[in-house]
Amino acid sequence: MSPDPRFRPLESLLRQHLDNSIACGQELKRLFGHLDAPQAHIAEIRRMEEFGDRLTAEAHRALEDPPYSELIHLTQLWVKHLDDIIDGLNNTARVIDIFTPERAEPDAQRILAIILEMAARLAVEVWRYPGNTLDGVRDCREALKRWEEEADAIYHEWRKSHRRHSSLSLISELDWTEILGLLEATTDACYHSAVLLERITRHHLRQAAS
Repeated sequence: MSPDPRFRPLESLLRQHLDNSIACGQELKRLFGHLDAPQAHIAEIRRMEEFGDRLTAEAHRALEDPPYSELIHLTQLWVKHLDDIIDGLNNTARVIDIFTPERAEPDAQRILAIILEMAARLAVEVWRYPGNTLDGVRDCREALKRWEEEADAIYHEWRKSHRRHSSLSLISELDWTEILGLLEATTDACYHSAVLLERITRHHLRQAAS
């Protein structure tokens, strides 16, 4: 599955990157359901993250040839935020590999479900790129902002409730705090991807109008 830099335009790379991240999130969901036998899921998530790294590197190579511009800078930032999504999922799996919990915290599963919803909505616009409409990307950004705020509230309430009334050991509480923090940060990456896509779309529309 090595990327072939000779034939793949940037939009194809970005679509495949996000599709790979969604598949990685689904694999993490399966990991949460099979914490008694995690290794195959952790290995698959790592494989997907490494493939995402190769796609990221190829996307950056595709951005090296055109003259440097504001649009190139924005697109490079967009690629980074897309890569941050799969990095957050893989880092979550790595923490699970280290401390091997017996059961998944429901709030971690809730935030993961939000990530999958955010990525699916973002994928609609990524598949339209570079022909996005301003209304479409604005609606996407606003929807992802609502989901990001929901995930942030879940994380905050989890920390507050477990600080006051935790049924977990101190070590388990610290480990799950790290996991929920990684997942919440991944929702930030989804949202920032939508923000960058809106800025890129505005840039495209300004160029088309000039």
